[in-house]
Amino acid sequence: MITINYQMFGNKGFQLRLRLYQDGETKFINVTKMLKGSIQKRHWNQRKQLFIPSCPFSDENNAILVQFRQKYDEFAINWTGSVFGMVEAMKESAQGCTEQMTLTKFIHLIVERLGDNKHADGTIKGTFEGYLKCDRRLHEFCKARKINYSKILIKEVSPTFINDVFDWIDKTRGGKGKGYISSMLHSIIAKAEDDNYLKAEDFKKCNWHKKIKGSKQKCHTLTEEQCQKFASMDLSEVSSSKMNELYRDFCLFILYTGQSACDAISLRYSDVQNIGGISHFVFRRRKIAEKQSVPCSVPINQELDTIMRKWSKLSKDGYIFPIRNKTKIKNQTTNNGDIKHFIGKLNIWLKKVGKALGCPFPLHSYTFRHTAITHYISKGVPVIYVANMMGTSVDNCEKIYYNNQGDTSSRNKVMAAMKF
Repeated sequence: MITINYQMFGNKGFQLRLRLYQDGETKFINVTKMLKGSIQKRHWNQRKQLFIPSCPFSDENNAILVQFRQKYDEFAINWTGSVFGMVEAMKESAQGCTEQMTLTKFIHLIVERLGDNKHADGTIKGTFEGYLKCDRRLHEFCKARKINYSKILIKEVSPTFINDVFDWIDKTRGGKGKGYISSMLHSIIAKAEDDNYLKAEDFKKCNWHKKIKGSKQKCHTLTEEQCQKFASMDLSEVSSSKMNELYRDFCLFILYTGQSACDAISLRYSDVQNIGGISHFVFRRRKIAEKQSVPCSVPINQELDTIMRKWSKLSKDGYIFPIRNKTKIKNQTTNNGDIKHFIGKLNIWLKKVGKALGCPFPLHSYTFRHTAITHYISKGVPVIYVANMMGTSVDNCEKIYYNNQGDTSSRNKVMAAMKF
């Protein structure tokens, strides 16, 4: 059931908005400009949801709010879909719109909704590029099949249509991109079900791309010797990049904390808390912040403190590393473009370093997270503590991160115990 009420917001004078909420999904509608007079925060009674008598034009403003909210209350009575779906349905109804929701329009509606869900730094939570890319691929498919893509209604999407798209990808693209197209279409259908356009049950038998359980990178971890060599090697012999020291310190930072690269880049000094006399990074992971019941808590050792001090003079706006800042975030044309650009450049650099370390696999930034989790578990740290510290589950530690082949400490214990 959708909960509807008014609430004040912002720090600059009186501002009021209508809040629509259901199961973690929230939509805000600013109503400040509809009101009359010079209204102050003290004029609003949140509990009674009205203006007090001393408010300028109180009777008239209260009537405006009642009338505006009434249409949402009435529409919500029989609505069983999502909050955003209801708002869109109301827009079409209010405009007397006869145009029905098309597939491409619905995909762009999803992107618009994602734009309303943002991190504290203003960047969008999750990613919308995948939906836009899927939209382009669907347009290419329809063009090849001589179908007018712009006319396909979301309610007309069928299992046959989905399977035809997959067949086209297999035949014309050699299956390239089928994985992300499959996941995007699956997500679109799920969201269409939320908005009462489709039933996800009807698409269960489609030829969905099945992900390989676990991780291909599970066995890609560094040995202790390789970690020590990485920390002390002469980087000038490997790369002429001016970013050598920053790249190395950033990877060592992940090696100690076990963080993902995007979380380490976004980490700020405001995330440091003193717990039991020891400084910790306390934060929620960017990708799963809403799902995390307990925030990550990573103790800060001397090596981490040294890295932080080293880059503090070059960092801006409270970030640990001089990688992102408010100006970059404001001016970038791609959401989280600064993070993607840095990680991309870092991974190119790591390929050269990986060869120097003798890695039998391509070295990537996530290798250090896998190595950290494997190392801590091999040293006897309880897996539940490691999981909470890394912002993942015990199940994921086992299936995705922990490399039992690289856990030489546990292997040696087993060999020593092989005596009966």
